[in-house]
Amino acid sequence: MSDQSSPSASSAIALRIATVTMLVVLAIAAILLVPKHEPWFDEVQAWFLARDASVWDILWKYARYEGSTSLWHLLLTIPAKAGAPAMTLNFVSAALAVIGGALLLFRSPFPPLLRLLLPVTYFFFYQYGIVARNYALLMPLLWLVAVVYPARFTHPWRYVVMLIIVTQVSLHAAWMGGSLMVCFLWEAWHRMRWSISRLRPFTLAFAVDTALIVAQLWPPADIFGPPWEKMNQERITTALSEVLLGTVLPWPAISALVLLCAVCFFYTRGVLLSYLLSVAGLLALFIFRFYSVWHGGMIFALLILHTWLALVSPVRRPIGHIADRWWPLLTTGALTCVAIVQVYWSAMASWHDWEFPYSGSREAAQYLREHGIDKQRIHAFKFATCAVLIGLDHNPFTNIAPYMPGSFWVWTKEIFAGQNPKALVQGNPDWILAGAQLRPPVDVVPPPLPGYALDHVFSGRIIWKDGFYRTDSYYLYKRVR
Repeated sequence: MSDQSSPSASSAIALRIATVTMLVVLAIAAILLVPKHEPWFDEVQAWFLARDASVWDILWKYARYEGSTSLWHLLLTIPAKAGAPAMTLNFVSAALAVIGGALLLFRSPFPPLLRLLLPVTYFFFYQYGIVARNYALLMPLLWLVAVVYPARFTHPWRYVVMLIIVTQVSLHAAWMGGSLMVCFLWEAWHRMRWSISRLRPFTLAFAVDTALIVAQLWPPADIFGPPWEKMNQERITTALSEVLLGTVLPWPAISALVLLCAVCFFYTRGVLLSYLLSVAGLLALFIFRFYSVWHGGMIFALLILHTWLALVSPVRRPIGHIADRWWPLLTTGALTCVAIVQVYWSAMASWHDWEFPYSGSREAAQYLREHGIDKQRIHAFKFATCAVLIGLDHNPFTNIAPYMPGSFWVWTKEIFAGQNPKALVQGNPDWILAGAQLRPPVDVVPPPLPGYALDHVFSGRIIWKDGFYRTDSYYLYKRVR
């Protein structure tokens, strides 16, 4: 008997060792890479807001300008207000990636190879880990939702509270949590035959949460730019190609096949509705509100989340005469191939971040300090220049500092009114620092400014998968006397 059981016992031990090893590798990689990463505006804005604004103002004054719920900012207030160095921002993000990786490694139902690969894929390690934004907080929270999902009808409050926490990460996460909540209520009423009175407290709790989010994020009258974008064919095509298909694999046709296989699997396990609701809502936000290519990682996260939910679901629905056992095998097999490609993306992105500056912000801040320029009259052009403040002990930009309560940018019409070449040179500042985020990611000869000469270029390139997406460079002009 012991001879028969020893191979499986040995396999279990080997898998355990591999799992622990992968988690250690993940943590070491994060510790090594974070100091090499130069944060850009998207990252430092949250840190400045957490450091310089009160908790009340974060929640009820500036969240509506940011267009995002504030759980990420509130988390950052702990180290930021304690005086921790700015690099803590990226260590917090990387720590969340490690926690998310641990949940995938030790709690997920995926086959061993897929389980080992997922924590080091591009979005889950690099884009939502090393690069510090609120998506870093979303990933472990989604995996915790999956952990409590099987017991959602025996411990409903545990599940509903997790969904409410998810909604507080971002506007996109609020839609995800809402989609999962709608499906939970539908299942509880339709499949579990819960009464309306039993559903009422959960519905009320989530409705209050939703109302608070609406009140918190309602756009103020002085916000810069329209709250919604006009729909056009280009935005729709880009959202579908770059965000829906491009985040899975670099080959759209194969990505579509992977998604089709996953959709069939989700149908057989009764989780298709929440997947379609979540994805459709995110695509609508991308088309009508705002998106960048890295938002597509949330679409990929939804794919992994619903595969997890499908694997633990007791529901079984046939599709034709195809044996039920094939759908989880096909889907997890396809996702393993996807994960291999994404591990390659992750490795290349990490290497590029190690070798090349992600942003010119750190070099620019150092140059301003060493040459005493931060003590002279200097104007800033483009909100991206706020990233330079991460390396300075004050805000030296005299043209925008009066409109900034601290070092964070406030998206008002007033501050943008001075962001034009004519207003930029008013008062004859000694220096002008201009941010440039250009595609393709190649520094170009900057436009001339009358009365000023280019003094220095601080180059940076935002990394995307195995290449570069656009520049994040800074041009420093000196007044010609």
